Amino acid sequence: MEKYFFAACFTALSASSAFAAPLPPADLLASNSVKASFVGVEDRPCRHLTSECPDKCGHATRIAKFLVIENKGYEKPGQYGDDKAEPGKILIVDVKRDIEGQDVAVAAAIAKLQKGAKVDMTITHYYVNVDGSRWPVRPVTEFVVEPS
Repeated sequence: MEKYFFAACFTALSASSAFAAPLPPADLLASNSVKASFVGVEDRPCRHLTSECPDKCGHATRIAKFLVIENKGYEKPGQYGDDKAEPGKILIVDVKRDIEGQDVAVAAAIAKLQKGAKVDMTITHYYVNVDGSRWPVRPVTEFVVEPS
């Protein structure tokens, strides 16, 4: 059985990066820095979980899969947060949706990847807190394609 780690894309490509929406105030829960191999992109259909499905819900998405080769660094300052991404684990990055803190250049960079391409990336797990509402966000805070 494959292990999956869901992440929203965001990257620090340059100081002039464009973001769909800035990351609101959030607590750091965990951070995984990994070397990974690009597996491919696939479409994920809606799973019909609400009364608006499938026409008005927006649940269908497009994801990129990465196979962890090596974990270069892991930080989990508290009790909660993602587990360490061990070699063999599949990391999933949503490349379709506009997600808070997501750099718009990430989807374009992933679209150019060939299967098997090696990347260094950091996925950071935050817990956002806005006006009493709280939710998890997992932006990719570093994304570097290794030369082939």
